[in-house]
Amino acid sequence: MKGNIYTRQKCWICKGRLVHDERRQGCYCEKHRDEQASAQFYIKFGKDINKRFLTYDKAARYLTGLRYETDAGKFDVRDHLASMPLSFTNQARAYLEYKKRQKLATFRAVERYINRAAAFFGDQNVKYIKKKDISRFLQSLKNISEKTKANYTSQIRDFYYNFLYEEEEILGLADLPKMPKIDFELGFRKIIDIETREKIVDRFKEMTYEKNPKLWLAVDILCAYNNLRPGDLPRLKEGDIDLEYGVMTFWRPTKSKRKKAPKVIRIRLLDYHIEEIRILKKEFPATGNMIFFRHTALSGKKADAPFSENYLYKQWKKACADLGIHDLDLYGGTRHSTTTAMAKALGKTKARKFSGHDTDKAFDRYCQIGDEDTFNSAQIMAKIRGKIIDFKSKKKK
Repeated sequence: MKGNIYTRQKCWICKGRLVHDERRQGCYCEKHRDEQASAQFYIKFGKDINKRFLTYDKAARYLTGLRYETDAGKFDVRDHLASMPLSFTNQARAYLEYKKRQKLATFRAVERYINRAAAFFGDQNVKYIKKKDISRFLQSLKNISEKTKANYTSQIRDFYYNFLYEEEEILGLADLPKMPKIDFELGFRKIIDIETREKIVDRFKEMTYEKNPKLWLAVDILCAYNNLRPGDLPRLKEGDIDLEYGVMTFWRPTKSKRKKAPKVIRIRLLDYHIEEIRILKKEFPATGNMIFFRHTALSGKKADAPFSENYLYKQWKKACADLGIHDLDLYGGTRHSTTTAMAKALGKTKARKFSGHDTDKAFDRYCQIGDEDTFNSAQIMAKIRGKIIDFKSKKKK
């Protein structure tokens, strides 16, 4: 049978080796039959497993388990290596490296969720963690909402199904745990009327324009084009802005392997944004691969370092606080408030279309200019905001 038990002890009479005798359940001297090992046992099983034990009984039970797994077709050498390659901690570390390479805007949240799970599961083998174990982990999380628990569950599911199973092929379908179901209801983001929001934008401009005019421009763009998210801006490169056609192109990374290319959002710029960007490009020259929304030497940050979504958020909150407005985040104050105002002005159907959910992909691909409906919605929002816009078409010559 595969595998055997050995000992480093010698016969105290002849100094000969003590040989495993399964029938007598111990290691004995071949010349002096009554001389038996009492310690220093170890198992060899194949070329990879060499494991020490204090007693013969423990070594024998372990060897029996290895042989049973082999006969049942369940033996996996990784389950028994001292380096514990299948431990939750080791695989969590590999998973975070994998997610970091994706350059996700949400990486910090991913890191927080997985590290907390790794602290709970430790060196447990990922193959043997089941639904009840994940439920116990969620129950150990105190003072968090059901929505946050659902976020933890979603991240663990991604870890198992998309990384261990799909990406690394470490686990088979039979090894994947079922996920606990977390019931929750999403709350509504706080929004604000456009008149009040313009006061916030004006205050934001007063606070930031001299140090870095791109800060105000970033917020103004989010207020104008309601199919953009705050997380889109830090990825915009200088070369993604075409002032000749008045178009900005945003590349949204995709997690799906089925999609060969990321989602593309093209924005046809309003005239006053084109002029503002033209001025800024002359004031802050850069190559096409450089991030457009970046810090200046006067901003108190490292010059040319890209804005983070969190940095914009903090500046937005300061402007709100100066006006006595609280609990209004950047997403709610820009995209959500814009979409709501558009729905009031045009109805829900058109507002949904203007928010970027319906796009002509062929037109985007070949024409290389932004969606006309999105541009029209930006013009309407500019009028609501009190910007000077000429809505009349140019007369044909």
